[in-house]
Amino acid sequence: MNRPVLFDHAWSKPYFPAAGTEKVYLLIEARGGGKKDGIKDRAPINLSLVLDRSGSMSGNPLMYSKRACRFVADQMNSDDLLSLVAFDDQVRTVIMPAKVTHKDLIKQHIDTIEAGGTTNLSGGLIEGAQHVRKNKAEGMVNRVVLLSDGHANEGIIDREKLFAIAKEFRTSGIGISSMGVGDGFDEELMEGIAEHGGGNFYYIDKADDIPSIFQQELQGLLSVVAQNMKLRLIPSDGTVITGIYGYPVYDQEGNSVIYAGDIYQDEVKSVLVELAFHPHTQGTHKVLQLDWEYADVTENAAACSTSIDIEAAFTSDINLLNEPGNLEVIKNVELTKSAKAIEEAMEAFDQGDMHHGHKLLKTQADQMLQMSVALNSPAMAEESAKLYSQLDNFEYSSRKRKELHQEKYRRMKRK
Repeated sequence: MNRPVLFDHAWSKPYFPAAGTEKVYLLIEARGGGKKDGIKDRAPINLSLVLDRSGSMSGNPLMYSKRACRFVADQMNSDDLLSLVAFDDQVRTVIMPAKVTHKDLIKQHIDTIEAGGTTNLSGGLIEGAQHVRKNKAEGMVNRVVLLSDGHANEGIIDREKLFAIAKEFRTSGIGISSMGVGDGFDEELMEGIAEHGGGNFYYIDKADDIPSIFQQELQGLLSVVAQNMKLRLIPSDGTVITGIYGYPVYDQEGNSVIYAGDIYQDEVKSVLVELAFHPHTQGTHKVLQLDWEYADVTENAAACSTSIDIEAAFTSDINLLNEPGNLEVIKNVELTKSAKAIEEAMEAFDQGDMHHGHKLLKTQADQMLQMSVALNSPAMAEESAKLYSQLDNFEYSSRKRKELHQEKYRRMKRK
């Protein structure tokens, strides 16, 4: 029988000093499995599309957004629920939540959307999420897809308040994905909404890419095998968690918890954990416990949980300590370091320190190139080349900032 989710983990090195060590890495992975024998149908979708129709969306952005909405309607079936909210300074529900049975009528409603005024992003987001919440049912994939090309300048505009709203809906089982179009949107806001909302973030450089990005998001929703993925990390005595990368981290009863949203068939979600060890006696010891929880979509959203004990080998044997590390984990560590370097470089660029920003990016690219040679890793060499390419004919602009931000997001997710 196939499992909806398969779990795995790997250490950066096979042995650690018994005397203690300050920085080691554990790569944790969850992979979406196949559908169980005899199950052919996918889970129904409860989806709300939330579109920015402010004045800056006029022309191609709105035209391609409406085209993408029509595509979404075509891919859905009569078991699915669809609603559509459009917002400028006012919020309007264009399509009330309904089964997708009259696609021609849905498309007629989509075609009525016209560009308007300013951007009440919070109002649109809340209305779309409330439509999904009112119709949420066991075994359905519940998702809001938010698309905007601007900054929130009406309604709730504080980032942290918007993140809290996204988190609240995610906690109730509703994922939120966000799409930022062009070079005028607030990338920290849009990514943060998706991160705290348990969905995906997309940067759409050109308006004519909107339909393909919608298609990418929808293909994932059509193949969800598990929902509401939650991971709790419980360190043993002598283990200190010093960093968790890939998802927002929340403290619950003194333990670190992440919410990884829904997982699609064959999708891999990874979490990189940085730890320090106090001195241990030689031998193998339990150092960490992973508690996973999720809803099995292939079994009508049955609640599932699994607990995994993570062990590490400690030694004073210098030959064992010098054994080579795990190449895949090392690559993921370097990707995470490069994401942090990009973030620091963006902060320098924002403050006008071009020299320091360039230096941060080049230093990280140089390090990845050197490691790619030492480890004979073409994948790491490719990632180094992508960093170098960011420095070619460099001119810091709103668009360049969004390119860097998207690259940081990709690397932090290790995609």
